[in-house]
This record gives sequence, structure tokens and C-alpha cells, in this order.
Amino acid sequence: MNISNIQKSQKEYHELIKSFENQVFSTDISQDEIVMILDEIESFWLNKKNILNIELDELVLEKDCVMLSGAIYLDIKDNEHYKFKALGTEHIISDPLLKLEYFFRVPFQMFNEESVEIFKRAFTDTLNILSQIDKYFYILPIKLMVVEDEKEHLKLLQKFFLTFINSSFNEEFIELDDFFDKYSTYDEIESSITTFMRDNLTFDDIDDRGLTLGEKIESYLYSQNIIEVLIQDKIESERFILALWNYVSQIIGILIISIKTGLIPFIRHKPTFQYLTIVMYTFIEDKYFKNMIEKSIVYYIFYNRVDKERLIEIDFEKFVDFVQKNKFLDVIIEKMKIEKINIFKGGVNEVGKIIEDEFCYKVEKLIKSFESDEI
Repeated sequence: MNISNIQKSQKEYHELIKSFENQVFSTDISQDEIVMILDEIESFWLNKKNILNIELDELVLEKDCVMLSGAIYLDIKDNEHYKFKALGTEHIISDPLLKLEYFFRVPFQMFNEESVEIFKRAFTDTLNILSQIDKYFYILPIKLMVVEDEKEHLKLLQKFFLTFINSSFNEEFIELDDFFDKYSTYDEIESSITTFMRDNLTFDDIDDRGLTLGEKIESYLYSQNIIEVLIQDKIESERFILALWNYVSQIIGILIISIKTGLIPFIRHKPTFQYLTIVMYTFIEDKYFKNMIEKSIVYYIFYNRVDKERLIEIDFEKFVDFVQKNKFLDVIIEKMKIEKINIFKGGVNEVGKIIEDEFCYKVEKLIKSFESDEI
């Protein structure tokens, strides 16, 4: 297996973004300056994407490759690299800076200055990964590698989104205008949406189960500054679709990229995962894809079950050696098969128990062995 170009690209990308460091952290960097930086980053990856695709295909055939999904950047300052590295073999981060293009390639009147701070945080995290722990993660322009035609990709997203809307209302709308013709208010929507969808629609990390559909939508929309310009003069059904599109198109996009690449989505954000559990039934008839989603659900359970504070007591290099030797993902999946656990029909607590028995127990033993050596 030859991934020399993937490895080489990491070093070259590190040098590229390092050259922007002083400019990015100047106090007055502008929207236009960041767009120019993004242009250079995109040009850098465009020259390499074909060979990177070939090598990524080889990598995925040989190993369980995991992609950070539903998050802009990893956040190694908060030690998120421990949980991300714990399961699977190779770990891919889709270029965090390219993910932010949407925030900067907008008309000036729609631009939000807070986006600059997000860019700086993503830039810092990317730079730290490439300078401190580069041998454990690959940063690649995944969307750029996979999506050849943005317009066709958008059409595909819209097609799946309309399928999702139809299943949510037991309808057969041909286009979204049909939805707007039938519904105009939150009350009309809430009275017609399926019980399953109504109970599972969420728009934030907080527990919003006690809120009406309209309260959920309005609370979410007004927490998103960039959306505020878009919702002026919109009727309630249009606001509903806009809020839903933000989450559903994100998870559909993640699933489309996973299908095309074979990368397993690592999702840690609750609303994103919630929509995965809703949307996945459109896809899981396919055996290959069902296995991929099963692993993705295991990752989410793992992320929420394991105490990060215990993991960070272990030196990261030793932690990586520990997880690679134990192949915890294989162990967890095998035990699920032995115990006949169907993760799509409950089984969350049972999988959590396996994680505690197979992973947490061994982590505690490892920590105790280090403590004994110190004594």
C-alpha cells in the first residue's frame, strides 16, 4: 500500500499554512484576506486531489478509516484527539479551513465578524495537529476530492432532502413549492408531521423536548447570526424548511461522501447524530452501508460513554500504541455479533456495557500499571 503522496501532502500543507500564521493572527485580518488565503489553499489541494483519491482508495480497502464529521475542527486543545483516535485504524480530518469557505464567500452585508474568530480557532487547531501529532492524523480536502460538480451535488442533496420531507409527512411532494402550498404555519406542520419525526427533531445540544416545534425553530434560527438575514419576510413553513435543511443536508452530505469514499463518519455532536438516526433508514438496506453506519453509531456511543479525563492521564503516543495493539473497534463489533445485539433496534446500553468491559477496564489497568511503575 503506497500512500506516499498523502504523507508528503501533510508536510507541504503544514508549510503552506505556517506561511499564513502572522497574517491570520494580525488583529485586523479582513474577509477579503481570508478569502485569498482560502483560494491558495484550494489551489494547493486541486493540484494534488487526483493522486490523493487513488491513495485514499487503497487506504480504505486495507484499513478501517474514520472521518471526523459534523464538526469543523478536531480541537486538540480540549484533548478531543484521544477519543477520535481510540477506535479504527486511520483517522482523516477533512480540511477545517475549506469547511469555512461558506462563511467567507458571502456578500459583505451577510458577513459576520465572528466568523474570523472561528477561522482563527480552526487555523490554530490545524497548525497544532500538523506540528505536534501529524503522524497520527491525515488532513485531506475530502469534499474537494469527492465532489466533482457542485451543482450536481446540490441536486443530489435536494433530492434526498425532499425524500426525507415526504417520509416525514407521509406525502409525495414533487418539489418544495408543493410543501409551501399545503403548509404555512408551525401549527399546521406540527399537526401533520409523523409522531416519530416530531419527537426526534432537535436543533441544538440542549434538551428541547418540552418546546413546541415553532419554539424549537425560532430558538435555533435566532442563534445563527448568518441565517438572520435569510429569514426576513419568510413565512413559518419556509423558516421550518430552512432550519431543517441546515441539519438534514449536512448529514445527507456526510453519508454521500461516506458512500463514495468508504470513510466511516465519527460524529460527536448530538443534533447531527440525531439526524443520522432519522435519515439512515433511507440507506441501510445496503449491507455495506449498514455496516458502516453500525460502526458510526458505535463511535457515538463510545464518545458519550468514555471519560476523557481518564484517557488524558496517558501520554498520547503510549495511548496510540495501546489502542492499535488492542483493536477495540474489532473487539466491540465481534462481541455485538456474539451477543446478537441489533444496534438499529435499541442495544445502546448493551453496546455501552461492552465498551466499559473491553475498553474502559483495560484503560484503568493501563493507568494503574503506570502508577505502579512510578512507585
